[in-house]
Amino acid sequence: MINNKRSIKKRILESLLFSLILFVSCTKNELKVGETSVIPLPVELTTSSEGYFVISEKTTVSVTNKEQLNIVTNFFKKFEKVAGFTPEIGIEKAKANIVFSVDATLEDEAYELVVEENTIAVKSGSGAGFFYAMQSLGQLLPVSFYSEKVQPNTDWGIPIVTIKDKPAFKWRGYMLDVSRHFFDKEQIKDVIDFMAEVKLNRFHWHLSDDNGWRIEIKQYPKLTEVGAWRVDYNAKDENTSNWWGRPRQKEGEKATYGGFYTQEDIKEIVAYAKEKYIEIIPEIDMPGHSLAAVASYPEISCSEGPFYVGTGGVVRNNTYCPGKESTFEFIENVLGEVMDLFPFEYMHIGGDECNKEAWAVDLDCQKRMKEENLSDLHELQSYFIKRVEKIVNAHNKNMIGWDEILEGGLAPNATVMSWRGEKGGIAAARHGNDVIMTPSKYCYLDLKQGDDDLEPNLGYAYSFLKDTYNYKIISDSLTTEQGKHVLGIQGNLWTESITNWSQLTYMTFPRLYAVAENGWTAQEAKDWNGFTERLLTQMKRLEEKGERFATSAYNVRINHQGHKAGFIDISLKTEVDGLDIYYTLDGSEPSLNSIKYEKPFVIKNTTTIKATSFKKDEQIGNISEKKFPIHKAVGAEVVFHSPLIKEKKATYGLVDLNYAKLNRGDRKWNEFLSDLDVDLVFKEPKEISSVEITSLRFTNSSVYVPEYIEVYGSVDGVSFTKLAEVKQLEKSHIQGRNKVKTIINFDKTVLKSIKIKAKSVNPIPTGHRREGGSSRILIDELVVF
Repeated sequence: MINNKRSIKKRILESLLFSLILFVSCTKNELKVGETSVIPLPVELTTSSEGYFVISEKTTVSVTNKEQLNIVTNFFKKFEKVAGFTPEIGIEKAKANIVFSVDATLEDEAYELVVEENTIAVKSGSGAGFFYAMQSLGQLLPVSFYSEKVQPNTDWGIPIVTIKDKPAFKWRGYMLDVSRHFFDKEQIKDVIDFMAEVKLNRFHWHLSDDNGWRIEIKQYPKLTEVGAWRVDYNAKDENTSNWWGRPRQKEGEKATYGGFYTQEDIKEIVAYAKEKYIEIIPEIDMPGHSLAAVASYPEISCSEGPFYVGTGGVVRNNTYCPGKESTFEFIENVLGEVMDLFPFEYMHIGGDECNKEAWAVDLDCQKRMKEENLSDLHELQSYFIKRVEKIVNAHNKNMIGWDEILEGGLAPNATVMSWRGEKGGIAAARHGNDVIMTPSKYCYLDLKQGDDDLEPNLGYAYSFLKDTYNYKIISDSLTTEQGKHVLGIQGNLWTESITNWSQLTYMTFPRLYAVAENGWTAQEAKDWNGFTERLLTQMKRLEEKGERFATSAYNVRINHQGHKAGFIDISLKTEVDGLDIYYTLDGSEPSLNSIKYEKPFVIKNTTTIKATSFKKDEQIGNISEKKFPIHKAVGAEVVFHSPLIKEKKATYGLVDLNYAKLNRGDRKWNEFLSDLDVDLVFKEPKEISSVEITSLRFTNSSVYVPEYIEVYGSVDGVSFTKLAEVKQLEKSHIQGRNKVKTIINFDKTVLKSIKIKAKSVNPIPTGHRREGGSSRILIDELVVF
């Protein structure tokens, strides 16, 4: 009996095992095939069939040397995370499906990639070329290749395609400022990863500034003991932009925010970047932007302390002293340690925005100018830069500086980064110096990339995706020979407004794709519409990674023009061409069943507009939303008792339904030199119970929210009685950049006119930018209900 039971159990187990094998064998893998949406756009990309190559566990890869082996192994480590397997890889492997071969006729960084149904052939003459071929192969894989989740039972299809490719420029860069916000070692590796995916090859690492010193210098330990830390006044949300209005550190306050990289960290990151064929260019900013260094070693300054690491904003007395020999000894020792850590060609020394006021009165500086026969402070800065260049050149490296190093005379071998437009870069190229073009309008990724009121309150000014993409790197004003001095392009992310990784990726993507394509793809081959089509696939890859990114170029911009007659013209548009816009006027979420936008329209009642964009019935943009109040004071006569700074042509400028954006240059703002005092006279008596005022806070430019607002009413238009007031002294003294809405409620009252008075912040408080000066009030509309 016992044997029979065992026999039955055995038969049951065998049956279950057979069923499991049968189930597994009958389970068909899901086929996922990638797209040919490669960014940056290759020189040649041709498809001749709808077939595909499938990477499976049986796939084998043959390479010719250890360098290629390392490239392929690293690539398939990433593949293994999502596929659960990796192909067999070997040197000179027979009958392989993916074959690497060296073609010495191809230029440096160039490659050829031929995908057929049964084979993939990769050719290049350089390690960088093979690496870039694999980056293109990664983009040909399904977007889920970029996921962090394992996806079993998947066939990984690569479309049949032939790519022949090489870069247009040798310098394709990304700069990250880690002084204003510190990103740790692993995050820097993540930066290097996303650079590599779009074939960028220069990481410009901004390691020091007024707000933090980020690299260990063994001869000067205070640079990290003191200089790496500041008092934490960071904005805690994305509505507050307070960089240019943070309090300065006071005596006794604890500096807790910051961090730094040890020299071992630097070596590890440099080695990691080299595997991705990325060179790292360190920047130690001087002679200005050096408060963190000065706070650590005050003897290198021209001014008297005490010095503290800058909490934000614009600071003074933040320069090295060019009159002291000890300053140059300090610089030589610091740069010596830095350059020893970075085995690349360049050293960046900043040189921008140098505040020279301390030099003008410093005895050592005056003595230096006399001894060197220097006619002004610009020439003193040039003297400083040229001496630093000699230090850099002595280490067999070339110096890079921002375009201010042109002032007073350019150092003979210096490379110029042109950021204040193109003028500096053009001048340097004509002079025979090498140039990297990075003008702020096109290349500053910290600037706003969409509608002020629909974007996070990060950055200032604008750098739109279309402008970045269409920027022509070599100016038509340069000759062919002069144009050869233009090495390429760089996107820069300054971190004044950035406090976390999510904000970094939001401001970086998708504009970095535009920078990458501009640096890799020849000018005549670029195509904005094709780029934005391919970009949709890249955005799906970012979603797979779980990264935050901006859809600003695809979002609907809601523009308006108010009229005193009581209606508003509305127009909708997107930066990207060819999208369908759908909108609602009742507060509901827009969909394909909503109103399709065909032409501008008019609203005559208070309305909340919501709109979004679609492409081929798929929602592409976020939902844009704006509320437009149409109120009871529209078209009322405005009597100004305090004049506008810039007189409006009409007397109804405050009640014409024109609502300003978070932009000091928006002409819809009404600007008052000091206090506000205006009357609104209605055509006929009206019952009212509230006044709503939106003020602009832009304290770096002396624009403050009023300290208090009073509302008076008049039945006869002659005598007035106070209806209500709002005191907001504390709110008015907050520094930063944002819009502030104040609502004043009172009992319903029938009135012929109302008077609105607002007290400006005068004088500007101590500790503020431009303390002791006068502030202004900017308001857009006096909304009355």
